[in-house]
Amino acid sequence: MSDAAQRQATVDAGDVYEAVRQRFIATVRGVPADALLTMVPAAPEWRVRDVLAHAVGLPADLNAQRFPAAGDEGASAWTARQVAARAGTTIDELVAEWDREAPGFEDGLRLFGYGEGCHFVADLHAHHQDVRGALRLPADDHALTVAVALDHYLGFLHQMLCDASWGVVAVHAGAEVRVLGTEAGANRAQVAGTAFEVLRSFSARRSPAQIRGLRWRGDVEPLLAVLQSGFSGGYALPPVDLVE
Repeated sequence: MSDAAQRQATVDAGDVYEAVRQRFIATVRGVPADALLTMVPAAPEWRVRDVLAHAVGLPADLNAQRFPAAGDEGASAWTARQVAARAGTTIDELVAEWDREAPGFEDGLRLFGYGEGCHFVADLHAHHQDVRGALRLPADDHALTVAVALDHYLGFLHQMLCDASWGVVAVHAGAEVRVLGTEAGANRAQVAGTAFEVLRSFSARRSPAQIRGLRWRGDVEPLLAVLQSGFSGGYALPPVDLVE
């Protein structure tokens, strides 16, 4: 059984989400109040406190079955409303709301299964790391969290490659190797890096130049084009290097 299959069979995504949530709370409680107004390069329209407001608003909306509207590309309007609705709240109030919403949301992740659960672990980890990067704090490179988040983002890339009949890419993320795509395509590539850097690259948190800086062999540019096509709006690859 592969490492990814083992995680799917044994990892409780609700528990992993809760662990990231607690680390996120510790991050925002551990910095001076003025640091919460720091702009976040990975989410250039948001401050640290706005990223937290989105992280709180997402489970609140989904628990209440408030979903993005049809045509809301990248759910940009939906997430903007989450931030705007909490503009006047304190950090303590945001954390209290998250404490209320999290148990039901995490139960939902367990109910819907690992495939859905790793998606929301990946999203929360991405935003927590966005904040830590903006604050120049050490990376949240917790090994299990990174692996669970990679299960989502590499699954997303695999589906894009299959849909495009692109070919095959072997991704060496730390000690794990995952083969993505389909033999039906003509392209071949191999990429290697630390699990954390591969995750940040394939979750639209690295510029094209930084992604090229991973250890590549084969058809890099066509693969980068596929990756860029899969991220748009607020989730597009940053045009300049994101330094964390």
